[in-house]
Amino acid sequence: MTGKIRIERMSEKHRGDVLDMSEEFYSSDAVSHPADSEKLINVFETAVSAFPTFEGYVFVDENGEAAGYSYISQYYESEIGGMCVMLIDLFVKSQYRGCGIATGFFDFIKREYGKAKRFRLEVMPDNDGAIAAYRRWGFEDLPYKQMILDM
Repeated sequence: MTGKIRIERMSEKHRGDVLDMSEEFYSSDAVSHPADSEKLINVFETAVSAFPTFEGYVFVDENGEAAGYSYISQYYESEIGGMCVMLIDLFVKSQYRGCGIATGFFDFIKREYGKAKRFRLEVMPDNDGAIAAYRRWGFEDLPYKQMILDM
């Protein structure tokens, strides 16, 4: 697949495509565990709402077909003394992979969130292709072990 890809701010018109892609993403080995549909709907609805620190983007090909999506969350990190932009669910459909969509999106994010002090993302340790791409973009390993408490 080649051609021009547009990056669109996620809106209600993207609901079906994004939820389908989210289901595919959370059924893949790119994540440690699946997410149920109710949670994926909640994430989408938050992204298209006026929530100030969470946004979604859809990658759209020249025929208007959704090629992928990602969410962006912003928060303050004291160790860097500024805002951190977290890339969440960076997903590109298989037929569009290797076409530079993710790289183009990251370039877009660096421009859009140019005041950020850090960009951050999570990746499964055995996802060698994604890790290689992220390293090409300048990402490096963080020495922290992450912990969670789900509520």
